[in-house]
Amino acid sequence: MIKVAILFGGISTEHDISLKSADNVIAQLPRDRFEPVLIGIDRDGAWFHYSGDVADIVSGAWEDHDVNPVVLIPGCSEDARGGFMELVQGEFVELPVDVALPVLHGQGGEDGTVQGTLEACGVPYVGCGVLASAVCMDKDASHRLAAAAGVRSPKCEVLYRGASDEACHAVIEKCGGYPVFVKPARGGSSIGVSKASDEAAYRAALDAAFALDEKVAVEEAITGVEVGCAVMGDSIHGITMGEVDEIVITGDGFFRIHLEKDPGANTELRCPAELPADVMARVREAGRTVYEALGCSGFARVDLFVTPEGEVVFNEVNSTPGMTYYSRFPQMMRVAGHDLGEVLAELIDAKLRR
Repeated sequence: MIKVAILFGGISTEHDISLKSADNVIAQLPRDRFEPVLIGIDRDGAWFHYSGDVADIVSGAWEDHDVNPVVLIPGCSEDARGGFMELVQGEFVELPVDVALPVLHGQGGEDGTVQGTLEACGVPYVGCGVLASAVCMDKDASHRLAAAAGVRSPKCEVLYRGASDEACHAVIEKCGGYPVFVKPARGGSSIGVSKASDEAAYRAALDAAFALDEKVAVEEAITGVEVGCAVMGDSIHGITMGEVDEIVITGDGFFRIHLEKDPGANTELRCPAELPADVMARVREAGRTVYEALGCSGFARVDLFVTPEGEVVFNEVNSTPGMTYYSRFPQMMRVAGHDLGEVLAELIDAKLRR
């Protein structure tokens, strides 16, 4: 059996989403070949080996029982292989793991920090590498790279906490005036994202974004439909794409799939998207181009806009997309004929082959 460390939780505002993603991943992981090793990270960043009931992960009750502290040790020689160590009855013992599968969203999990730790400790892991994870999390860097690869990106300017009034006003002009989107520069969800159509809304949006990140991105507001590309693989070994989906907003004007009580309350997800064939082809090409330009590997979701004129515009990349039962990446793969269990097996097998 291949021992797969499922990493979940984490220090970001998307902690609870990670628990839901992990719950679904654990349920779908083929048990005839893979044995999950559950590694929970609490909100303070402490790591634990959890051996209790999987049903307690979503509620957060996993932290209260059946846990042992875990650390990662860098490898220093052929005889001292790095990896996971578990504190059991006052002594650290090896926790055997063949490969790690981070199911972590947001800062401290999806931004290259965990990926770098795993690499330093000699633990192979599924998903984007250190550089790609960091770049995908940074809206400014990802937009610049996408634009350099020939994919239209929104005008985007960054502000840092404490920026002067003059700097804040100058950014609005550079982005083409109101309305603009204001968001934490390093994030992968709608948390902290606001649309500002006037000065008062802009100030409130900056306050909300700066509460989550010292670096904030102010973007040109693109009018259009949001679409997504689920992508697996890499530019060397080949790329597989799921069906393109389309978000239809029916509520307050924002896509908020992480409304926990009713995930689809204000949205309709169409998969496959209802796009003309020529537009669909350009969406898929843009998704692939961005994925490769940002150095993605393993899997990711590339989000784009399609304007009323049919122009394809880059939005963002989620290097560890949501994996809940209602998340977009699993649905796009499923509609293309690949259920989540098959996808997970292929991702793990591909990593272990290299």
